[in-house]
Amino acid sequence: MQALRAIPSLAWVPLFILWLGIFETSKIALIAVGVFFPVYLGVMGAILSVDRKIFEVGRVFRLSGPAMIRRILLPAVLPAYVVSLRVGLGLGWMFVVAAELIGASEGLGYLLLDGQQLGKPAQIMAAIVIFAILGKLTDWLIEVAAAPFLRWQDAFGRTNGA
Repeated sequence: MQALRAIPSLAWVPLFILWLGIFETSKIALIAVGVFFPVYLGVMGAILSVDRKIFEVGRVFRLSGPAMIRRILLPAVLPAYVVSLRVGLGLGWMFVVAAELIGASEGLGYLLLDGQQLGKPAQIMAAIVIFAILGKLTDWLIEVAAAPFLRWQDAFGRTNGA
């Protein structure tokens, strides 16, 4: 798995085009490969870093396997999982641009390329601003979706009604 992680995601482009054609399928595959490893590594790192003593406490309380996962593992891993999703989402937008530069005839990546080829800096800037807005909006949506599950977390940036 580590060998696959070391391959730059954009290096897969020629192979995906050969296998899947220059259609949406190859672009989706590129985005999926680009996002998979950061999310996977973040989650696996979080799982492997859960303190053994917490599991010992679960055993003392005689938690079953599923209860141990639900009451100990998931709460311990969830903050890192959310961070990994947010990082993956940011990379996902980058790969959307890369995928659309492969050979799109529409979309924001196409607008970037079209603006470059036709010498339209305003069009390029508009596409960049739209990407920034979409990126911030989707990041915020992940934050909002995760907030109810992370209420217990005593985080520096969070004020609980104060």
